[in-house]
Amino acid sequence: MPLTYQQALDYIHSFDDPYLAAMRDHGKQTWGLATVEALLESLGDPHLAYPTIHVAGTKGKGSTAAFIAHALVESGLKTGLYSSPHLQDWRERIQIDGEWIPESALADLVGGFHPHAARIPDLSAFEAATALAFWYFAREDCDVAVIEVGLGGRLDATSVVKPLVSVITSLSLDHTQLLGTTLAEIAVEKVAIIKPGTPVVSAPQFPEALDVIEKRVVEMGSSLVLVGRDWLAEPVASTFEGSEVLMGELGRLEAYNIGLPGAFQIENAAVAAAALREAQRAGLAVTTKDIRAGLLRAWWPGRFEKIFDDPLVILDSAHNPYSVKKLVEALKALVGERSLTFVFGCMVDKDVEGMLRAILSVAHRVIFTQVSLERAASAQDLLAKATEIAAAVRRAEGDTTRSAQIELSAFPTIAEAVTYALGQVSLGNAICIAGSLAVAGEARTMLLAQNRGIVRLSSTV
Repeated sequence: MPLTYQQALDYIHSFDDPYLAAMRDHGKQTWGLATVEALLESLGDPHLAYPTIHVAGTKGKGSTAAFIAHALVESGLKTGLYSSPHLQDWRERIQIDGEWIPESALADLVGGFHPHAARIPDLSAFEAATALAFWYFAREDCDVAVIEVGLGGRLDATSVVKPLVSVITSLSLDHTQLLGTTLAEIAVEKVAIIKPGTPVVSAPQFPEALDVIEKRVVEMGSSLVLVGRDWLAEPVASTFEGSEVLMGELGRLEAYNIGLPGAFQIENAAVAAAALREAQRAGLAVTTKDIRAGLLRAWWPGRFEKIFDDPLVILDSAHNPYSVKKLVEALKALVGERSLTFVFGCMVDKDVEGMLRAILSVAHRVIFTQVSLERAASAQDLLAKATEIAAAVRRAEGDTTRSAQIELSAFPTIAEAVTYALGQVSLGNAICIAGSLAVAGEARTMLLAQNRGIVRLSSTV
């Protein structure tokens, strides 16, 4: 009997989550590439049936992958995109030409996948999902696929690909329990996606990370295009509709328009454009016109996404101190003098204090909340930590400091927190909902259900 869509999802979720298992076991990693390689061999090595562009990094890899995929779609190439985690719907993870995998297609795919997976012991949920994506792209005769790394790079299931181009977005401290406690250690895990002789494109990096990248490039006999050195991007203007930028090689800058808002997206778009140029040089049929169109038309919801105009409501998935600082910079530039309220929830294994300090530096009100996930930090614990930080600021800087006078509160659900925020914030002011993709996704689902504000609701490019 054919599977239903829900049965297919339940089957995928029946496999263990290796990240949660490692966190429960004090960071001990048990995964590697042998399991997914055996599974893919059983499926006929679908990951080798089409060229790929492989994207790793700490921050911006999803947006960068989306920019690349949209440009490839504009070129007329049938383009797969594999990303994780999802914002609202699991099917977002596997797309062709911007369309999520249909429910019926996923059910059919899993039905055929089961006999192969049954022969592979200790398969994880991410390995199963990755293999399903590769198999789907091969079965649908994709011309090319953009593959986003899940976690790290060296042992990530996606690292079985042999890409046309390897891409490294901005590296910063994250998943330190698993990847290392220094930026250099994390970079070693990330740069392992660089394969022999494969061109590499990197975002601007801190010196310790760049040193690791450059050493790996030399070891692999690869070439490196470094954004900010070999490929430049100079901002002209940024609004909630996107950014204007001058971009290109030194002495050959040209005007581009970037459709995703936030000045931090300029770097992601520049990395994507440089990667596409390298793919073009490797023989992929993508033109400069296609690249321009892809940067302009790319859509990646939940990343500095404007939901309502007044009060202004922004959704973002920032989930570590570096990305929260970038979010704060973008908000200060675009929100201006408006009073700013944060709805914030995050995972317990993150650098909570680092994120809170960035938020408390600009917020007038912070409402803490949580999603129903094992890893979620409790709203009350976040409130207690923020209260402690604010008290320390008050002792150090005095009671007149704005950051010591912020209104702090906590609600146990996203719905309660967002409803409270909308009730408290007057017209002309702003709300930012952030802290994790799960928080942004649940809030977005709630706001969509109110049938307000959002125009782009489809799963298409």
